[in-house]
Parts: sequence; structure tokens; C-alpha cells
Amino acid sequence: MTILQNGGGGGAGTPLDTRYSECMTVQGTFMMALQNHITKAKEEIKARKEAHTKRQQEDEERKKEMEREIEECAAKEVKMIEQVKRERAEVAELEAHVLSLEKQQANTTETFHRKEEEIEELKKDIFRRKGVLSRDKEVLETHARRTAREAKELQDALGWTIEGVQKDMLLFQFTHIDPVEPEKEFNIVLDVSSRTYRVTSSTPLLGTLPTLLEELNETRQFYVFVRRLRDAFRVQAEEERRYKGGLQA
Repeated sequence: MTILQNGGGGGAGTPLDTRYSECMTVQGTFMMALQNHITKAKEEIKARKEAHTKRQQEDEERKKEMEREIEECAAKEVKMIEQVKRERAEVAELEAHVLSLEKQQANTTETFHRKEEEIEELKKDIFRRKGVLSRDKEVLETHARRTAREAKELQDALGWTIEGVQKDMLLFQFTHIDPVEPEKEFNIVLDVSSRTYRVTSSTPLLGTLPTLLEELNETRQFYVFVRRLRDAFRVQAEEERRYKGGLQA
């Protein structure tokens, strides 16, 4: 007891006190560095999340604009096709009339010159109309190429692809839905072998898929179906993420 008291009563610190003080200093420095690292990591995660949200909003706006333009182009294309059909019907009628006039010419001499003039005028009209049809065809082909290009841009913006996997089977595949895992794939396989479409597989399983499929079979509007299908996958992914976050908390 005397030795312990004498050893603890000196003015200078013992080696044990010195090591303890150094340990506390090192520990304090480490904790401060760890806290700074955690703070910076949180700030970086927040910044990335905000940037992703902004980019996603911009993509959605661009997607809506492109869908509207494609729908307008599709409506114009339908009108143009109807016009081409009418022009072809008129050309067929004119050709039939020319044939009739030519037959009459062989049997009628007194009206020969008048009929001949009519035939020439009709031939000119046919030639003109065929030129119009040729121009319309070029316009349709140009429009088809532009529509295909716009569809490709829309697929890239949405992270959406569609391809045939086998006869009468279409694979609809989406990415950039889950901001935590942007490359994660969400897809369905649609059977179009009959007028009533069926979904043969869905990854992941989608609870609202029967309702979406019923709407597609009623309206036949594929663009609307694709948009709603993507939204449904996105909502389900958010709900699953919130549920997992609640379990971890």
C-alpha cells in the first residue's frame, strides 16, 4: 500500500497516464475524421439523388413531348394514306373511262377528233395524278423513316426496347426505373397470336398487369399501354424500396 501511494503521489504522470492520454487523442482524431467522412458521404448521396431526380423529370418531359409528336405524325400518316387510296380509286376510274373512249373511237368516226382530244386530256390527267401519287409515296417513305428514328429516340429516352422472342411473342423490356439500380431490368412477354392479347411472363410480377392488359385489349393503344406499364413498374419499385427501408429502420 505504501508503494502504490508513493507511486501515485508524484508530480509527473506515469507512463500509463501518458499512453492513456495519447490513446484518447488518437481516438478523438479518428472519431472526428470518421464524422467528417460520414457527413461528406451523406452530402454526396443527396447530391446524386437530386441530380438523378432532375434527370428523370427531364426524361419524362421529353418522353411526353415525343409521344405527342409521334401521335400527331401517326394521325397525319393515316390521313395521307386515305388520300392516296382515294387518288388511286380516281386513277382507276379514269383509266376505265379512257378504255371505254378508245373502244368508242374504233366504232365512231364522226366524233373521232373530239373523243381523241378527250382521251389525250384524260391521259395527261392520269399522268399528273400518277406523279402526285409518286410524290405522296416519297413523303410516306420519308415520314416512315422519321417515325422509326423518333421511335428509337423514345426507346432510348425511356430505357425501353421491344423485340420478337419467338413467333407472335413480343418482349417489352425497361431499364432506368429504379434510381437505386438504374440498370435493373423490368420486362413482360406479350402473346399477340390472337386478337385477345395475353401476358405469358412478367419480371418482376406486377399486381396491376391484368388491368393494364384488359385496357390494351379494349383500346388497342400500344403507346398508352407501354407508358402505363412503365409507370406501374416504377410505382411498384418505389413501394418495395419504402417497404425494405421500413424493415431496416
